[in-house]
Amino acid sequence: MKITVATLSLALFALVGLASPANAASTPAYVCMVVNLAEDGTLDGTYCHENDGAPARGAIKGPFAVWSPFQLTRVIICRSGQADTPSRITASGCHRLF
Repeated sequence: MKITVATLSLALFALVGLASPANAASTPAYVCMVVNLAEDGTLDGTYCHENDGAPARGAIKGPFAVWSPFQLTRVIICRSGQADTPSRITASGCHRLF
């Protein structure tokens, strides 16, 4: 699963230009069972686990990816957030890539 997230992160950040391909593989990411993205760019994810250096608890700083293998069209990039895994993560400044 970690290799999939790293590969997905590399592809996503290369597309949006948020990170260079050299360091995109270490972009923090969360995989959640349920991801809800509101129109105002806030996100609520439940039953999550962290990958690629994302913090398990506390503030999430800098861009990070959130996705769900159980929901289609749910690959999201966020600017900041709060983690309390595995229960949930919350984030703001989010937009859906696809």
